[in-house]
Amino acid sequence: MQHKSESVRDENRDFTGARLRVTTDDTYRNTGGFVQDEWKLSPTVDLVLGARLDKSSTLDDAILSPRIAAAFSASDRLKFRAGISTGFRAPEVFSEDLHVDTLGAEQVRIRNAAGLTEERARTASAGFDWRSSTVAPRWTFDATASVTDIRDTFVLGEIETAADGSLFQTRGNAAGSRIDGIETNLSFRPVSALKLTAGAAYFRSRFDAPEIIFDDTASGGTTVIATRRYLKTPDWSAVAQAAWAPNENFEAFAGLKYTGRMQALNNTTGTLNRTPDFWVVDLGFKHHFWLGRRHIDLSVGIRNLFDDRQRDLEFGANRDSDYVYGPRFARSFYASLRWEF
Repeated sequence: MQHKSESVRDENRDFTGARLRVTTDDTYRNTGGFVQDEWKLSPTVDLVLGARLDKSSTLDDAILSPRIAAAFSASDRLKFRAGISTGFRAPEVFSEDLHVDTLGAEQVRIRNAAGLTEERARTASAGFDWRSSTVAPRWTFDATASVTDIRDTFVLGEIETAADGSLFQTRGNAAGSRIDGIETNLSFRPVSALKLTAGAAYFRSRFDAPEIIFDDTASGGTTVIATRRYLKTPDWSAVAQAAWAPNENFEAFAGLKYTGRMQALNNTTGTLNRTPDFWVVDLGFKHHFWLGRRHIDLSVGIRNLFDDRQRDLEFGANRDSDYVYGPRFARSFYASLRWEF
């Protein structure tokens, strides 16, 4: 059983601290119960049945979210799995709605549309896991394919101007959306001191119909932008890492993270831009110095070796603070000393 309560109180105050008005004042509660049972139908087949029942303060009726999963061990080295799960997200004012975005030094708030209904999701997935041997396998590989249908998907509309001159976006329900994807992971250990891993994923995230994300016609403009794509959501992504530990006192690793191209909206220029792809390389080393039973760890490294990041990041009072995409950090060096005692 789980009970959650969250209160949001957001006030407008002037420079002296005097309250001008309360912009948001609400409390949200959710009570849920979850039950799950695992059946071992045979030595090679497992079945898991579960369901969750939730009652949210923003919804009139309780919502039942069932799920089912099964696993089949074809051998000691190969296992197949599949499942269907459901879930929802209730309408509420989230804390990030209040103070995140600014446009031209003006705060952009998010409002819920009248009659906003819950977002419901249904996911079907299937995959397998394989390893080259049951004890200390040199090779492992897994793959999972999934399809997620989201009904009444939450979507943010274009930025509008209220009667008092403030800026806002409205969260409404789209007809729906769908996410089709596949992800794979591969690991190889040629020797005990070296482990290589890599993974790639493709997820196609699309609304069922184009959604208007920019419209300046109300202020005399002529630009209207609509898209079926999820913004700032790449189709392709991948990771790879090499970890080397020749002895218990030394570790080294090299990591690679790939982020594919995506669409990002710039509200300042009124353009929907296609971003470049990014390749982020990290390097790190760690050395253990032993002092009896205690030891000191010295770590040094570099993040984002080639400084691959967003190049058109805006700055100044007139920037669109939501026009941010890609790697979070520029090239950076780090060093740390840790003493365990």
